[in-house]
Order: sequence, then structure tokens, then C-alpha cells
Amino acid sequence: MQIRGYEEPPEGAGIDEIAENGASDALSQIADHIFSNLRGSNNLAFAASRRTVEALADRLRERSERDNVPEEFFPHHGSLSKELRETLETRLKAGDQPTTAVATTTLELGIDLGSVQSVAQVGAPRSLSGLKQRLGRSGRRGSPAVLRIYVREDHLDPDSDPLDKLRLETVRAVACVRLLQANWVEPSVEDSSLATVALHQTLSLIASQGGVRAAAAHKLLFGRDSYLAFAPADYADLLRGAGPQGSDLLEQSPDGILMLGKAGEELVQARDFYAVFKTDEEWRLVSSGRTLGTVPLTNVLGIGSLVGFAGRRWRVEAVDDRAKVLDVVPHRSGKLPRFDRPANEQLHDRVTATMLEVLSDHEVPAYLDAAGKEFLLQGRNAFRELDLDRRALLPATRDTHVITWRGTAVNSVLSIVLMSAGIEVAVHDVGVTAVDITPEQLTSVLRQAGDCPPMEYLSDFVAGLRTGKLDDFVDEALLRRLWAARNERYRDDVTHVLENLRSATNTLGHEC
Repeated sequence: MQIRGYEEPPEGAGIDEIAENGASDALSQIADHIFSNLRGSNNLAFAASRRTVEALADRLRERSERDNVPEEFFPHHGSLSKELRETLETRLKAGDQPTTAVATTTLELGIDLGSVQSVAQVGAPRSLSGLKQRLGRSGRRGSPAVLRIYVREDHLDPDSDPLDKLRLETVRAVACVRLLQANWVEPSVEDSSLATVALHQTLSLIASQGGVRAAAAHKLLFGRDSYLAFAPADYADLLRGAGPQGSDLLEQSPDGILMLGKAGEELVQARDFYAVFKTDEEWRLVSSGRTLGTVPLTNVLGIGSLVGFAGRRWRVEAVDDRAKVLDVVPHRSGKLPRFDRPANEQLHDRVTATMLEVLSDHEVPAYLDAAGKEFLLQGRNAFRELDLDRRALLPATRDTHVITWRGTAVNSVLSIVLMSAGIEVAVHDVGVTAVDITPEQLTSVLRQAGDCPPMEYLSDFVAGLRTGKLDDFVDEALLRRLWAARNERYRDDVTHVLENLRSATNTLGHEC
């Protein structure tokens, strides 16, 4: 077990890009360590995004070419072609050639890869369930499990944001290791795409049977043996919204049989219907007749464009606009495409509570390297200097950070409470940031606030409810009702947070 710390250079942009050998950014330094320590054996290196996977795989390939050694580091993510992914999986499983897969969650579970010597994690973990699944990939057949966590922190200067000074990436990595040693894992939570899943299952059932009664469909899909819970009244609203007066996905015969409407028939016949997640329209990248994978159409690409993909660099030679195909050839330069929306994995309350413990105590874990120990010391010094064991509001330029030490779910509801008071808010890992408001102004708002309002009231202030693939076909009132039901369990927690914030501001006055 080791946590290794790396600091971005002062000019660091904070966005992973292609970099040449010798670059000083933190990811290049991490690539140097992985190249020196993982070569010659089978390993898995996980990163949080396809962009980081591609940036790291490209750096590792560059180092192999620089040293004129066989290439053994390869990317693995959902945008790569099935052929490329399966070739890497087969190579790992065979175990007869040193191989390290640089992967997103695609290799976290479900694929037999044989035994790997170690697991690397680029970036502090956000969930213990994911970390356990990844760590479980090594340490088989009697050998010990090996985990290296590579943490990146921003360069600090006197004007740095207070949250950056707390070195929260390092603190979260240490907190996750503590929880790993305590054998704790997050409980399951209700998925926000419930309405999409319910509608998708209903359409699939009707497509397979030709028609079904509403009561029978509800019993079959959401009965006692189902892992889905969907109240009959909500299901009736879901079907009503999908009917002729709504999105026209469904229609009902005179004897009560639900059938596909015109829009429903078109939807289930679409090629991507049976994928319940959203799929972007994409370019297909082809080299010498071999499909490499796909990138979203939101990337503006034409003849002469440079692309970093599949761990290599390419130049677009020809474009088939109708078929959305790009013919590419190897090139010395490349630019990483935009892939997908950033991952938004939630932090559990216990993770953030353990982060507070890590900042509050004095234990220096032996598994931190020298840079990691220095980051932890800096974070603890900032915690004391900012008086965060008593203080909850921190000024940050024109904004105010509200420090709650609660998880993403509670902070998200707190952000809606503040939005309902007319304040623009963003959620961060240990609280929320109130935009363009001073601590004194926010203190006044908090003193006038009472308990957390009812969730039905707050749901009117929630934006971006349509996150599931079929949510556009679901009545908005139903989506708001489902959000309220899903978040009702956090109402007392948010009331408690508001009481604590008022208590802190009353005790410290305008120092907050």
C-alpha cells in the first residue's frame, strides 16, 4: 500500500492533455513512476475519465519508444472498439506477456483477467466499493495485494483558494485507506434514473408481448420479486405521460391493453434502444480498415485534425460525413478529444466525516511517500489556520465556501435550500460554495432560515432533472415527485446542518 503525492507546476492548466517526454506536469511524473515500477509484469492502472486514461497511456507509450523497449501499456475504456478491448483482455488473461491496462471502470469487475501483480489508482478514490473491487483484482493465487494511489495537488501561492490549501485529494485518499482497513463499504442508494428504467422496461415488455395491461405490467416489473420499487400511482402517471396526450409512446385499446404508439414503435426499433444509458452521436475512427473506436460528434474534426486516441496519435485523412467515419493515419502529434460528461461519483457521509478526522488528528501514515506526508502536513496546518474545527464559512474572492463535512447527497439538498433563497450555489466535496456573496451576507440569510423546507417545495427549485435516457418522455411533475421522495431521508440531516451553521455564526459573529 502506498499513496504518492505529486504537485502540478505553477502554470498547470488542470486539464489532462498530450505531453512530450520530459514534461513536468504531475501526470507525466506519475507516468515516469508507473513506467519504472510496473514494466515487466501484469498490472491494472485506473483513472477517473477516458481523457486521463488516454493522456496516461500516450505518455507510457512515448516512454517505451524513447527507451526502445516493447510496448506493454494499453488503454481500455468504453469508447475503444470491442476488438481493441478484447485483444487487451485476452493478453492480460493469458499472462504470457508483461501487460498493464490503463482503464476507466470498464475493468473494475465482470471480466476474467487472471492474476495481476498490482493495482494503481490515479486520483484519490471516491467510493470504497469501487476501490475494493479494483484492489480485488490483485493479490490472488497466494500473492499479496498491492495498491498504489497517485494523488495530484495544485501548486499553492498566497492567493490560492482555501479549499486547495486543505489538500483534500490527499486527505480523501488517506480517509479511504482508513475505511478500507475498517472493512467499511457504502450501502446501495436509489438510482436517479428510476423513471427511465421503468419506462424502458415497460416499452421492452410491450415490444416483446405485443400488448399488456397496466396492472399486469406493474406486477411483473415492480412486484415482490423485482429489485425496482415504483408506486402504482407514480406508474399510472408515467403511463399517462407516455400516452397520446403526452409523448405518444403508448396507446391503449378499448379493452384496456397497452400498446406501442407511433413514437414508441420508432423508439424501440432504433439501434440503440436496448442500451438504457444515453449514447452520444459519434464519429467512428478507422485506420487501414480497422475500427479503433468512437468519439462524440461534439468534437469538431475535419481533414488535417489531430487526434489522440487508443494510446496513439493520429491525423484525419478523410471524412465520410454521412456515415460519420474518420479515416486516420499515425502522426507524431495529437490532441485529446472531448469524451463524455465528467464522472460525478458521490461521496458518502462517512467518507467526508473520516476526512475531517484525518485533518483533525496527528497520525502520519507510513504508506504516504515524502510528498504525500508534506501535503497532509500542509492540509492540517491550513485546517488549523482557517479555524475549521469551529468555523464553517470561508471567504474565497467574491464567493463563500460553506464547510459542512457532509457527503454529496446532503450537500446537494443544502444547495437547493440556498437556491430557494435566491443564492447561486455549487456543491464541492466537503460542502457548498455560495457564489457572489460574502460570509456576512450569507450569515444573515442563515439566521433567517428555519428548518429544511419540505422536499415537495424544494423540488420546484431543482434544475437538470432529466438525466436519464428516456426522461424527456416523462412528465416533469412526476420527476419532481420522485426527486422529493428520493431525498426525503436527508431532510433531518439538512436541518441539522443549518442549525450547526447558525450556531457557528452566532458563536463567532462575523468571523463565521
